[in-house]
Amino acid sequence: MACFTDSGHLSESAKKLLQSIEKDFLSAQEISQKTGLPLFKIRSSLRELEDMELVIKEDNRYKMASKALEYLH
Repeated sequence: MACFTDSGHLSESAKKLLQSIEKDFLSAQEISQKTGLPLFKIRSSLRELEDMELVIKEDNRYKMASKALEYLH
């Protein structure tokens, strides 16, 4: 799942993922359950978003980084 469109905006699924972890640290499994997106897509997206410093990872749990807010609006 590509997190960004060709025009450089967040994909709808990436927005959904980030919004699910805006306030709480969640595991990939919890994010999948909360968003309804397949776990393999969540894991792939989390790696991409982490590389771009848009998510924070602690003990295999993820939370949206403040930097991601600029992409959500």
